[in-house]
Order: sequence, then C-alpha cells, then structure tokens
Amino acid sequence: MRAPHLRLLAIFLGLALAMPAAALELVSVQVEGLDDEAQRDNVLAALSLEKLNPARRRALTEARLSFLLRRAPREARQALEPFGHYESQVQTEVERDGERVSVRVRVVPGEPVRVRKREIALSGPGESDEVLARRIARLRPREGQPFVHSVYEDGKASVDRLLAERGYFRARLDAHRVEVTRAERTADIALSWDTGPRHALGKASFEGHQFREGLLENLVPWTPGEAYDQARLVQLQSSLAQLDYFSAIDIRPEPGEGEDLEVPVSVKLSPAKRSVWSAGVRFGTDSGLGLTGGLERRWVNDRGHKLDLLAGLAQRRNDLAASYRIPAFRWIDGWYTGSARLQQEQVNGINSELLEVAGSRSGRLGNWNLVAALNLRRERFEDAATGFDYSYSTLVYPSLWAQWSESDDPLYPRRARGLTMELRAGSAALGSDIDFVQLRAEGKLVHSVGRRNRLLLRAEIGTTVSDEFPSFPPSLRFYAGGDRSVRGYGYKDIGQFFIGTDGRRYVFGGKHLAVASVEYERMFNRTWGMAFFVDAGDAFDSRASFDPQVGAGMGLRWRSPVGPVRVDVAHGFGSDAANSVQLHLNIGPDL
Repeated sequence: MRAPHLRLLAIFLGLALAMPAAALELVSVQVEGLDDEAQRDNVLAALSLEKLNPARRRALTEARLSFLLRRAPREARQALEPFGHYESQVQTEVERDGERVSVRVRVVPGEPVRVRKREIALSGPGESDEVLARRIARLRPREGQPFVHSVYEDGKASVDRLLAERGYFRARLDAHRVEVTRAERTADIALSWDTGPRHALGKASFEGHQFREGLLENLVPWTPGEAYDQARLVQLQSSLAQLDYFSAIDIRPEPGEGEDLEVPVSVKLSPAKRSVWSAGVRFGTDSGLGLTGGLERRWVNDRGHKLDLLAGLAQRRNDLAASYRIPAFRWIDGWYTGSARLQQEQVNGINSELLEVAGSRSGRLGNWNLVAALNLRRERFEDAATGFDYSYSTLVYPSLWAQWSESDDPLYPRRARGLTMELRAGSAALGSDIDFVQLRAEGKLVHSVGRRNRLLLRAEIGTTVSDEFPSFPPSLRFYAGGDRSVRGYGYKDIGQFFIGTDGRRYVFGGKHLAVASVEYERMFNRTWGMAFFVDAGDAFDSRASFDPQVGAGMGLRWRSPVGPVRVDVAHGFGSDAANSVQLHLNIGPDL
C-alpha cells in the first residue's frame, strides 16, 4: 500500500508545482534618502526592478521579485560609487495591496571618498604654455573635494581638447591613475601628459567658391607659421558665415605625420542662392499694418559686391531704401557701403518726409561692431512753431556707431551684456543748416535667476547740444514710448508737446532722453513663459521739464524656432498716457 500512496503524493505535488502562481504587479519603485537629484536618478536607472518592461511588471512572480530585491542593494551601492560614496547602506521595503506591489529603496550614502593627494604634470614643449597651465590649475576635483568620477573624467577630457585646440596633435596621456582607499575614504590622483611639439598654422586654400582669387584670402586671420590656435579657425568660420555668400562651409586642418609641423587648412565652400526675393504682410504696433518687399543680391560680381533693395508701405510709415556694399577685408572685416533712403512718416499727427544719402565703412574689431559714416539728410516736416507750415532742414554730418555685446547664447541668453553708442556732429562748415552734436547710448543686461527665470535690465540716455534746436528735424530728435522704449505708451508718444487749437496733443520731441526698464521673466517650459515689467522715461529739453512717464504690464513669451516673440499688454500711469492700455508686439533677440 505504501508505494501507491507515494505515487499519488508525487502526482499531487507535480500538479501543484505545474499550476501557475498568482501574478504580482509592480506598481512603483522609489528611491529615498538621497537629496542629490543626479544620484537619485542614477540609482533608479541602475535597479533591475526599474528596468522591467510594462509586461513583466504586470506578470511578476514571487520568486522573481525575491531575486530582484536581493540584487537591489548591490546595484544601488555601485550606482553611488561614481559620486564618491563607497560605503553606502541600502535597505529595501515592499508594500503590498493585494497583488499590487510597491518597492522602496532606502539609501544612506555615508561619507564620500575625498581627494587626499593629486599629482598632475605636463612634460614636453607645452610645459611652459600658460593657457595649458591655467587649465591644469582649474582641474577638479581638488584636494579635499569628493572624488566624483564624472568630474574627474570631464577634467581629463577638457585637457585633451585644449591640447588639440592649441596644436599639440601628438600629445599623449602617459599616466592616469586613481587609487581609492576605502578604509580611509581617500583617493589619490596621478595624471601626466607629454604634450609633444606644437604645430603651426599653414596656408589656407579655398575651394568651390565663385570669386576671383585673393578676395577670401584677405579674411584669413593668421600668417603661415604662426602657432596653431583653433580660435583662429573659428574666427575664419564666423567671418565666412557672416558674408552670406555660402550655403556650406567646411574648414579642416590637415596635420601631417612627418617632421613638418606646419598644418595646411582646407576650406571647402558651396555657394548660396544668389538672389533672394521677399514679399509679405507686416504689422508693427509702431508702424501699423503694411506690405513689404525686397531683393537681396548676395553677390553682384566676382569681386563680392552686394546689392539690397527694400520697399515698405504701412499705415504710419513708408520706406524705400537701397544699399550697395563693397568688401573691405584687408584691415578689419567689413564693408564700404553707399546707401540711399526715402521715408515718409506720420507721428502724432505730424508729417515728415526725408531723403538720406550716406557713405560708410563698417567693420568688426574684437567684440565691437563699428560703422563710420558721412551722411547727407534733407527733410521736410510740419513745423509746430509755424502753425504746421512745412519747414526744411539740410544736414551734413559724420557719424560713428559702435555696438559691443557678449552672450552665452545669441537668441536665448541666460547671461548677456550689451552696449550701443552713436555719435553725430554737424557743422555749417560742412554744409549743414545748423551746428550740433548728438550722443545716444543704450545698455542692456540679462541675468539668470535660477533655471527658468531671468532679469532683464535696460537703460537709454541721449543728449543734443545745439543753439538752434528749434530748427532740428523731427527724425533726429529724441522721443520715448513704444515697443522698445516705455511700454504702455504709443510710438514716440512721450516728449515735449503742445496742445493745438483743435485741442489735440502734438509731441515734437526733446533735446535729451532718459529711459530705464526692469523686466522679470518666468518660463513655464522651454517654449512658453510670462514676463512682468516696469518702464519709465522721458524726452525733455531741460532738467526743469524732465517728467518721467511710467508704464507697467505683463506679457507672453514664445521662444519660436526663428527667435523670441514678445506680446505685451501695458498700462501707462503718467500724465502723457494717451490711452489707458497698449498692446505691444516685439520680435527679435534680447540684445
């Protein structure tokens, strides 16, 4: 009888084992005890529990769950070692709600391993290179700091990149050793580079362009034999890109393997489309609704000359402009430009028409964009002093325009500074109707506040020195108000004014200008945000007549693919506020 009973027991056990166990569902895996977000994310990403795909999470067995829980402490400890934590303590807890399971991984990271000693050395010709020495001195982690693997590797990589950028193409890393003593919680670092010889920049050769020989060679910012510096190649890339002649620019240094240390530079170019026609509908809260059209001839001939034609027709301003540019690359990158402009404008009920002809030389010197010009301006305008009869003004004057800026991003900077200055000086000896000197300066500052917030500051000042200011044309007087000035007021709505016989307020500008703006921007995500701002300013003739007008409001910010778009609603609080609320539309970079 015993054998049959044993056979029946074996059958029942086999059937029981063959029956599927009740499936568990892993609802969540949480890591607790780590304040550092990067550490927490790294631990979570290392856990096999977290790596389960949705299907396996819904069909988890007790045996599989037990296995993964046993692995979790080791996985978590290994994930913390790159952050210098080699003695972490890890516990797992399981919360059950029927067949639903949640896992908590509690971590006590412990004291990190810190750098006790580091020996970092350069040998070879680059040993005396001050740029390399400064980079070595800034390497992290330093003595006493936690030994974080990513910081150490980034430091090594930054030296390797700098060696290549400085022309040490044969450099090698002789020693890269880290000794970690867990019992003492210390790490000793030993790094050593042999820089090898420094290469020199050679001749730049240009291929695939449409211009006569010798034109583009003037843009090369080095002399063959000069010590290699990748910044020179970047400078050439920037100069070629700004010409707008080419659709593709490929600059490649070609270091050789032999004893010759001079590196030839190959520049391969592809021409851009030669003629660009444009037409469209435009709207500006300053100029109103209008149409615009133009032609840009990117190069007229093999000498690289350019032609630009532009026409605009709008509710409050009409423009017709033409410019012809000739390359001027020998001294500093720039252009000789001849331009002519016709403009008809109505501002606050006062009409003006002007013709301006100018010859200029532009260029870039360091971070400065410079334009020196000689201007002839003939203007006809309604003169408030003569009962709105037309008056005429002829001015001949030299001018100097200068703009400096630095920014961590051209479109959406988190840190940026900019300064723009303009000087004009006219004299009867040159053919002007009046003598005058005029100076205007504008400064901007962008400062990040946390990850999603920015503070934008702007200030503008200007002054005019002339004993014949009543004869000064409206187009050169100072005004405030509008999208880029004091929001909450219309375009050129702030300045010296009088009340006409019709009871209407007419603004005719001022000798001096003072404007300031404070704006706080909050981005909700990478694309959309809001801003709050306060602007104040005035265009005035004397200190006694200075009466700053204040505007404040809020706006929508859209970081579009082509640049920032700002839509603001502002209220003017000063005595010059013609309307209680103004809508402002502004498109373009912050600087």
